[in-house]
Amino acid sequence: MSDAGIMHPVEELFLDISINEVFTQTMVTFVEPWKTMYVDSIREQRYGDAIWARYCIEGGVEDGLIIGQGPNPDITVLDQIREDAVEAKMNEPGLYAEALELYRTTSSADGHPEVLKIIFDTGRMNPRD
Repeated sequence: MSDAGIMHPVEELFLDISINEVFTQTMVTFVEPWKTMYVDSIREQRYGDAIWARYCIEGGVEDGLIIGQGPNPDITVLDQIREDAVEAKMNEPGLYAEALELYRTTSSADGHPEVLKIIFDTGRMNPRD
């Protein structure tokens, strides 16, 4: 991975933390095992795994449920990804298209294909869906 790939996020919507930030933790503290899983998954192009780890990396997730954080307390990680995908498609269509292009290169070893399915399915939705 190039220095640029370490210093900058892989993409700005769902994988918005650079590998450098994970290692240096200048903005927030990240927790294991998600910190390692995030970095390894990005390096191995397992983007579904990386996105799942991104949603868990700050802690506060138990059994796939985001506990009492943000505007939607006690929402599942998958439902939050779905909401974020809809918002990204509407508000950041260029970045959303770039993310979809990146995710098309995901390794077959990815352990969270359901994450990418949600994001791709959102990309196929009409605005009124």
